[in-house]
Amino acid sequence: MLKSRQAELPSVPGSLRERAGEFMARALRAFSQRRALRELARLDDRMLRDIGLTRTDIDAAVSLPRGTDPIAFLAARRPRPQRPPNRLRVP
Repeated sequence: MLKSRQAELPSVPGSLRERAGEFMARALRAFSQRRALRELARLDDRMLRDIGLTRTDIDAAVSLPRGTDPIAFLAARRPRPQRPPNRLRVP
């Protein structure tokens, strides 16, 4: 039994349309992230402190190389809220 020639050929990973779509999605995500950084930069220091960030955090996120997610960077810099200890009440 002969195998079809098509089954022997390696598949091409993604079409030009898919690659263009991925490129556009990355570009839109980067634009959205930079817009969010601009909005954060407009906040005063007190407001930034309220959300657990500093002006230095914003400056560091702005200076990240392209392709690095600045919002994930800022989220990692925020201190984790401390949970109060779980106290069981004994009758």
